[in-house]
Amino acid sequence: MFGVGQHWSDAADPMGVGGVAAGILENRAERAKRLRLINRILHPAGLTAGDWDGESYCVEDAQGRSKVAPDLSALWRIAEQMGHARIDPLETDFLPTSPWPDSYRASN
Repeated sequence: MFGVGQHWSDAADPMGVGGVAAGILENRAERAKRLRLINRILHPAGLTAGDWDGESYCVEDAQGRSKVAPDLSALWRIAEQMGHARIDPLETDFLPTSPWPDSYRASN
């Protein structure tokens, strides 16, 4: 509730220095950025994702069917089911127009 998720990928302060609640604005900004990238990944499968109360994600297909994913790992499973396609954002060439240089993607 209140936009502070418990999943590690939602932590605005992943090192635990200031606590997640202290970084709620940073958390929301990071979540919006993450959703933009997620939607670039889901677009070819005809899906979109949105924020669900700052805690979960809502995945929707072109027919308007939707499912709520409690965290990022569940989002990928649901997207594969709804989009009837394999979605692997960690695959090297999955997102060929990545904003990061190849040297970054290869080393991280």
